[in-house]
Amino acid sequence: MSGLTIVILLSVIVWAGELVWLYRRALMNEVDPIGYVSGAAFFWVLAAPVALLAPDVIDLMSNFWAKVVQFQFLQPGSDSTPRLIVAGKSVPLSQQRIRIGRYPNNDVVLDHPTVSAYHAEITQRPDGRHELVDRESRNGTRINGSPVRSAILRDGDQITVGAITIHYLVKPTTDRIEQPSQPFSTRH
Repeated sequence: MSGLTIVILLSVIVWAGELVWLYRRALMNEVDPIGYVSGAAFFWVLAAPVALLAPDVIDLMSNFWAKVVQFQFLQPGSDSTPRLIVAGKSVPLSQQRIRIGRYPNNDVVLDHPTVSAYHAEITQRPDGRHELVDRESRNGTRINGSPVRSAILRDGDQITVGAITIHYLVKPTTDRIEQPSQPFSTRH
């Protein structure tokens, strides 16, 4: 092996080690690890130093790659507006932030004693994905049965808020479900 080959091989090993370390660091800091690593990966063997010294640059790169990936996977003509299915009704996620809770000034009002006044919220991230954040609720928030404080939502996820189950859907369905006007309420 030539000297150049050895240098390249060693730099790939260092780079991969840095990305693993950054992934674990993002998990500990409750940051989206994929976005964090994708922003840092661009800087090759300087990924870890740049992440530590210039975290804003990592965020900028992460947002750039997220937009590139989002444009690549957009399919013209498909109505894939993300939505929540609550009590058999569809709530489109057309706002940047959707608040979920028992109080009437939430966007999705769940009139149930196990639901906190301001239980959780769903925000749309710059990369187009939705993030669910528990607002320190009394009875917690779960995704597919696992307790979460914050998580990126995936198509088909079951969100449990107190004792109420909400479905998160992105892909279009063949059934047309009636669209309620905002805000949504489970009150009768």
